[in-house]
Amino acid sequence: MQLSWVRRVGIAAGLGVGTAGALAGVLLLGPLAASILLVVVFVLVWPLAAVVRHVTDDAPYGSAALVAGTAAVAVLCLPGLVRLLAWGALGVVTALVLAALFVLIDLAVPDRVPHLRPSRKQRKLVRLTEMQVVEDERLIASLQCPLSIEELCGVWSETATQLTQGADLRDRQAVAEVRRICLDEFERRNPDGFHRWLDAGAPANPGHYLLGNPNN
Repeated sequence: MQLSWVRRVGIAAGLGVGTAGALAGVLLLGPLAASILLVVVFVLVWPLAAVVRHVTDDAPYGSAALVAGTAAVAVLCLPGLVRLLAWGALGVVTALVLAALFVLIDLAVPDRVPHLRPSRKQRKLVRLTEMQVVEDERLIASLQCPLSIEELCGVWSETATQLTQGADLRDRQAVAEVRRICLDEFERRNPDGFHRWLDAGAPANPGHYLLGNPNN
């Protein structure tokens, strides 16, 4: 917590000194020259920052325009800070006053929870997961239920084999849903055979109990 507070104060003070430098840079170069400098630096940096952000999986910043604007202001600050130092004590006091003002403003503003943008890898993983979920849902929908009770018994046996051989979490979730549908159909189509199968301990092959008296 202390480190976070020190970091906030440091950033706020830096912004205050940077603002003083930018204002001094405008006074030194003039409004027109300062505006041209800002535009030129912004136009040069923005495409580069956009390319870096596009090709990097974990981009170190959220907006290419923000990076370009920051770079443009930083370039303007350099001659301004030199001008402040040339003013001597007056320039130093000016920078300190703005730094203190920004620190006070930062302390007065309540903390905000940062919005963490997912990385490219995370977004890709989410898309792949969503695609797989759709495929699983299509498989489950196909079991509702044009299959005969004999075919459902075969599905039950196959899923039991799949669980025995080992499956990851996603596959286990899909198999659990498929088996739930099979159980519902077993009970609906042949309730007597279904209960006999349960009373026998639900062996891996339910066909022996369900196919003897199917109510299809």
